[in-house]
Amino acid sequence: MDKAEKPADKPDRAQKRDMLKQNLLGLIQQNGEGVRLPSERELSERLGVARETLRRSLRELEKDGLLQRKQGAGTFVSGQALVKQFQLISFSEDMRERGLTPSSEVLSTRIVKVGAKLAQKLKMVPGAPAYEIRRLRFANDEPMALETVFLVKDALPDFDPSLLATHSLYELIERNYNLHIKSATQQIHATVLNEDEADLLDVAPFSPALLVERQVTTSNGQIFEYGKSLYRADRYRFEVSVLRPAAGSDNDEAAP
Repeated sequence: MDKAEKPADKPDRAQKRDMLKQNLLGLIQQNGEGVRLPSERELSERLGVARETLRRSLRELEKDGLLQRKQGAGTFVSGQALVKQFQLISFSEDMRERGLTPSSEVLSTRIVKVGAKLAQKLKMVPGAPAYEIRRLRFANDEPMALETVFLVKDALPDFDPSLLATHSLYELIERNYNLHIKSATQQIHATVLNEDEADLLDVAPFSPALLVERQVTTSNGQIFEYGKSLYRADRYRFEVSVLRPAAGSDNDEAAP
């Protein structure tokens, strides 16, 4: 009799593992994307399981892409889209404000002679030299954006593009060249990634993306940068605050 009852213990352990996984899935759905889960100690006490058993389930959910474990920070629900408000800060500054660690990989640098379209963007004479710099931008070692910037070469004597692997462009410009960045004009387009772009950003080919074009102006009115950035649409969204014109404004008076 005892021998016949022992095999029943195995399905019982499997049921407990399934119940734990369902409880964790419910917690993930309840908290939503990007939320940090309670500590392992708190979760093990709440769910009534050993911490090692909990860790195994957390690792499985991490492999499934549902959780992201960050050393020293905790366990987070994966996939939250980073919200970028419209303010003129660099990618590095933006990520640091969010508590993330920015990094970059410089893919290529070269000096080009600008054509007619690019010369118009940078307010330059066609044929004048500009730096072209391509970077892959990361947050906590996860690829976020693919960036190509063109910088007016004559405004940046002795500029070393390789510094952009470890430094913010805007911080370098303001510190080394005494140029004060004042404003930017941005346009945002919906697009899809080709195979090469998708490979760099670690997503499937033809995944949706946000293409952001930017012209940056210094306090003396000089345009020194034109850039194009491809942001992963699954990890990034832009937030815009708008105001309704006050009653009696010029717009109201002009209305029929």
